[in-house]
Amino acid sequence: MSTLNLVTVPIGNLDDISPRARQKIADSSYILAEDSRVFYKLLNLLSISSDSKKVISFHDHSDEKKLEQVLSILDGGSDLALVSDAGSPIISDPAYPLIQATLERGHELSTCPGVSSVIVALELSGLPVTPFTFSGFFPRESDKQASLISKIKSNGGTYVIFESPHRIKQSVALLANEITDARFAVCREMTKMYESVYRFHSSEHLTAINEIVIKGEFVIVIYVQEKTSRGGLQNEKLVALAQQVLDGRGGSKQLSKLLGEILNESPKKIYSQLI
Repeated sequence: MSTLNLVTVPIGNLDDISPRARQKIADSSYILAEDSRVFYKLLNLLSISSDSKKVISFHDHSDEKKLEQVLSILDGGSDLALVSDAGSPIISDPAYPLIQATLERGHELSTCPGVSSVIVALELSGLPVTPFTFSGFFPRESDKQASLISKIKSNGGTYVIFESPHRIKQSVALLANEITDARFAVCREMTKMYESVYRFHSSEHLTAINEIVIKGEFVIVIYVQEKTSRGGLQNEKLVALAQQVLDGRGGSKQLSKLLGEILNESPKKIYSQLI
């Protein structure tokens, strides 16, 4: 059996690489990299020679053909190391299809853990960290955005969301306008020289957005106080929707809104299934 090694690299500060991760990179002959150009720069910074290494570009958008090419290396008896441009390959560049296929073929899975932008953001946020939910990148589709926002409002707790620099202001504005009683921490350039954290309440977002420097990587942390009671129908909107359905008003569209509120799903998606 061969082994797929998940190797976490620094998210900014080079000194954050663990001795074990550095050694694994140095010892590996086959390395899967999110962006080979970025990885070669890392090798130079770590003073590790690339002469005896086969570096293969592999990321979340790699097709089935590339996946089979990678699996054939494991099937042939060689170990593989998987790295992202920064952080953990399973968090910052999800590699679940490869991990699943690796285990299904009887190969081993190992990890050289290290710094995570999710944990760093939680540490810097100053917000309660349990329970927390990692939601990946903020969706681009409006129905998926609405579904996530509804989930945050309904469940409460702390949510960690990735966002790109060119969408950060727009996304923060949307979240703050929709989630009107939330505490935010927008973390920028974590572990780097210009690390910044912008902490504010939803009601203060207009001022906070103007202060955000649009450069680097961003992680949004949102905290909404958890509901103290889940018994009974406490949500006024839910009660109103239920009454309208019972009164026979609105038909399938009204029923879709009610089910969407209960299930934290997009009403449009539910409506399309109903009809």
